[in-house]
Amino acid sequence: MELKNYQRKVLDNLAKYLTCYGETGSAADAYRAYLADDGLEPGRGGVARYNDTLSGVPSVCVKVPTGGGKTFIAANALGLICDGLADRPADVVVWLVPRKEILTQTLRQLRDPGNPLRMALDRDFAHRVEVLDKEDGLRGRGFSRATVEDQLTLFVLSYDSFKNKDGRRAYAENSQLMPLTDYQRSTGQAVDVSGADSTALISALAGTNPIIVVDESHHAQSELSQEMLRNLNPRFVLELTATPRASSNVISRVTARELKSEQMVKLPVIVYRRHGKREVVQDAVLLQRKLEQIAIATEETGGDYVRPIVLLQAEANTSDEAETYQKLKQKLVDAGIPTEQVAIRTGGVDEIGSTDLMDRRCPIRYIITVEALAEGWDCPFAYILATVANKNSRVSVEQIVGRILRQPYAHRSKAHSLNISYVLTSPGDFNQTIDQVIAGLNGAGFSKRDLRTSDIQAPEPQAQTNPHQGTLDELAHEGTADDTSDDDFTLTFPDDHAHAGDATNETADTQGDSSVDDIIEDAEKTEEDFQNQAEEEAEQASGSGTGLGDGINQFKIREAVAASVEGLQLPQFRAQIEGGLFTDETWVPFEKHMLLANFDLTKCGTAGVTIVSSGMENARQVDVDEDDELRVRQLAQSQQDELRKLFAHYTDKTKRMTVRDGIMSLMTPQFRSTYGDRGLRDFVGRVVKDMTSEQIDSYMDNGSRYSQAVVDEINRQAKGWCRDRFMKQLNDRIVLEPSYKFPSSMIIRNPMTKYGRTLYEAENGKLDGIENDMADALSNSEKVLWWHRIDEHRKDGEFCINGFINHYPDFIAMTTDGAIMAIETKGEHLKNDDSRDKLDLGTRWALMAGHGYRYCMVFAHDAINHENSYTFDEFKKRLLA
Repeated sequence: MELKNYQRKVLDNLAKYLTCYGETGSAADAYRAYLADDGLEPGRGGVARYNDTLSGVPSVCVKVPTGGGKTFIAANALGLICDGLADRPADVVVWLVPRKEILTQTLRQLRDPGNPLRMALDRDFAHRVEVLDKEDGLRGRGFSRATVEDQLTLFVLSYDSFKNKDGRRAYAENSQLMPLTDYQRSTGQAVDVSGADSTALISALAGTNPIIVVDESHHAQSELSQEMLRNLNPRFVLELTATPRASSNVISRVTARELKSEQMVKLPVIVYRRHGKREVVQDAVLLQRKLEQIAIATEETGGDYVRPIVLLQAEANTSDEAETYQKLKQKLVDAGIPTEQVAIRTGGVDEIGSTDLMDRRCPIRYIITVEALAEGWDCPFAYILATVANKNSRVSVEQIVGRILRQPYAHRSKAHSLNISYVLTSPGDFNQTIDQVIAGLNGAGFSKRDLRTSDIQAPEPQAQTNPHQGTLDELAHEGTADDTSDDDFTLTFPDDHAHAGDATNETADTQGDSSVDDIIEDAEKTEEDFQNQAEEEAEQASGSGTGLGDGINQFKIREAVAASVEGLQLPQFRAQIEGGLFTDETWVPFEKHMLLANFDLTKCGTAGVTIVSSGMENARQVDVDEDDELRVRQLAQSQQDELRKLFAHYTDKTKRMTVRDGIMSLMTPQFRSTYGDRGLRDFVGRVVKDMTSEQIDSYMDNGSRYSQAVVDEINRQAKGWCRDRFMKQLNDRIVLEPSYKFPSSMIIRNPMTKYGRTLYEAENGKLDGIENDMADALSNSEKVLWWHRIDEHRKDGEFCINGFINHYPDFIAMTTDGAIMAIETKGEHLKNDDSRDKLDLGTRWALMAGHGYRYCMVFAHDAINHENSYTFDEFKKRLLA
């Protein structure tokens, strides 16, 4: 299963926070630096300050609405977190969930080799993954020193695992865990947990200093929950929820429109007013049948199998008059609906059990509930929520409205009516239901914007008029009918509706029911408008970073220059991909990794690797980030001492193997995937073979220097290889074509409005000396129509020259005669080989783009000897005067 764009955004945001944490060593400082990169400041503009509840341990939260795949995000996040912390060879993760249903579901998914969650873990941890439950931990199954040191050990536990009476077992003495806890004490890793035996499960877990994932973290608000987290001695906590706590440190937020544009949810939710309980249930049945007919027709034209399900919300059994689930089921059966199509799912009755509701052989089309369908119950076939609770009932739609939101198969149906959610309610509780639906949407991470209402008014129960759209405010002031006389009703259908839920009944037809036809027509138009709006907003939000600003620091293209970029597409490189036996060759956006296909490290020399072993830097764990920069964190003293003792007793051969494997282990999975384990092992092995004994013995104190030397040399040779192949393939397998469009709006991290002639209402104000001079010069030149400061750190949404390096020029400008200039500025300290590469690539880009394009590299004083290299004064005189 591929990651959706918004899921990639969340993971990118998490990776950026981890980078900030690696650079600052402080959870709060990392939070501040992370938000600053998106133009936000804790404590201002509605952005909360970092809340340090775990004494310096980083604890961050991701806000994802219901249906957004939080668990899939979490599974993909674990590799990032382990790489970002990179302070041990293996990891223990405690994955906490709030309910038994979610516990069972999560365990099943993570243990299934074919499930996308498990596949993500196997990919990131080289199939060295063990998924355990509480009983496994208590019995010591798969939880020992050997397993902890050699693999990812992932415990899936409930919040109550350490809190209730049964949870006390985790605090008791446990002989099965004594070997592990004894080792933790001998190495200084043991942690004293208040009220727990030193050999207890919670003590053993605390000694591993685990990473913690808190699923549906809004349930973990109590002091007991927070105490449990502290007792587990985490080194990183990741919360996932649709509704973050006020104390949560949110680093990324996904919007409902992003989910809609990625086809994950059925939005909008449309609430329809019916005349009374009888009409609510009867129209729900007719609507189900109509939707199923549409689904059958859609499948016959290539669509997926869908069997729409109605959730009928009954009243609690609090009085003889209550429309209880037993009464409601009997009325449906009496009206001719087959018994096997109706199932009850309440707190005390579960007629669904382990039935796969999405199985074609499953007959269920109606599920009667009260409030039992909370988190952990999931069926994308649920389309209609019909509530027959009267206005005095305590039953709340809020608790279950989120159960009808998931889109089947996570992609949009060709039938508009199968892309939205329906709520039917009676007039006595219409406004109350609307309020509850809004509250339910809020609880699922959505908002009032994702709701539509449609009202049907008629003077007599049997007469029906077309529904009309209305705002919530308008409907709130309308009178409501009293439906107390509607408590006892009988369902009746025309003969052709006697088996309205029976997909095999070909005679069933709702064509004659104008009310249901109006609902379908109304819904299809609403969904189409909503979808268009969602796609437009998603496009405008492209590259919007954390999503925390909610419009803060979002600036549009200035109206005065908007026409000049209306149809403008800046040229970028595209590459030819060879076709297969049954496919033609295609052209795709060029990416530099395409040039590494035949780059073979086994044929690369190692003479350029310079190993420096002088000086003591102490042992480090090192991680390589996405820019191939090494991030270093110091090991605990006890870990250093343990490693030195072991290393001192090794033979020379074993030492060299340890050094080779150690250097490779410091490389990220992304780096290793790029160059391949076989080539890396050969290259690093030859480097280590040529090391002196002194260099080998000094490895433990200079690991990051050794790793830096190897990575630098590999990157240097790979860069040269890519440059040569790129130049050879130009105009053959690599071409330049118009492709980049400026977004209609951008999030500007450090907005600056003091300069004129800008493309956007504000531009990035984080400028150094010569960048400030260039912005001033462009703003005051009569030859410049507009200019834009490209923020390389944003990457997404910004223009780059995508060659053998990804070159983000500092400025892009349009002159009054329509010419485009890409401008790179350089201070004197930045005149280096990188400057040569950018200058050559930019020059080639402008030459291939043709008339109307220029590339300029501008130096503060001394320029490189090249036709497109200028000093700042030369640039102003020749191009701006």
